[in-house]
This record gives sequence, C-alpha cells and structure tokens, in this order.
Amino acid sequence: RMFPPYKVKATGLDKRAKYILLMDIVAADDCRYKFHNSRWMIAGKADPEMPKRMYIHPDSPATGEQWMSKIVSFHKLKLTNNISDKHGFTILNSMHKYQPRFHIARTDSIV
Repeated sequence: RMFPPYKVKATGLDKRAKYILLMDIVAADDCRYKFHNSRWMIAGKADPEMPKRMYIHPDSPATGEQWMSKIVSFHKLKLTNNISDKHGFTILNSMHKYQPRFHIARTDSIV
C-alpha cells in the first residue's frame, strides 16, 4: 500500500449529483534513481512506463453531499512492481518518482 495514504477533501460538488472518485499515478520525471551516500541520485533515464490503471474509490458512486462530508482516503490502493499483476494493483517501476493524480467524474458523464 501507499504510505502515507492519499487523502482529499472534496468541495464545490452538486450535493444531489452522484460522483465517482478516481486516482492514477504518473511519472514525475523521466529519470531513474539510486540511493547512494545517504541520498537519492539520478542514475539514468527512466525505464519504459508500466500500463496505467485507474483506481476507483470503493465508495463510488456516491452523492456530492456524501463526498463533501468527510476526508476521502485512498488507503486501500495497492502498489506493485510486478508487470504480470492480475489483482488490479497499480503497477509502478522501482526507483522512479511518481505523482498521484485525483479525478472526480459525475456518473451522468460516464458512458
């Protein structure tokens, strides 16, 4: 699992509309890193990116009112570096920097 867990506070949603909350993780740069002399150093160009998976928050869909009433935690998101993963985990390359991205979609906009 990701530590610390990714948490968000949703605001400005239509209280009665239903929404799906999603998260994906993208490369922060195009470098590979190594830990040397007690610090992280660039060790070359990044490995090819793994297939991207969008993580849907397990409480989705829910109303805007429900999402805005609490801090939403993505603590159940699981990470792996196993490219053959069959469990739906988010696949990342080891020794790379990543940035989580948060998405909100109204359910009436999902086709």
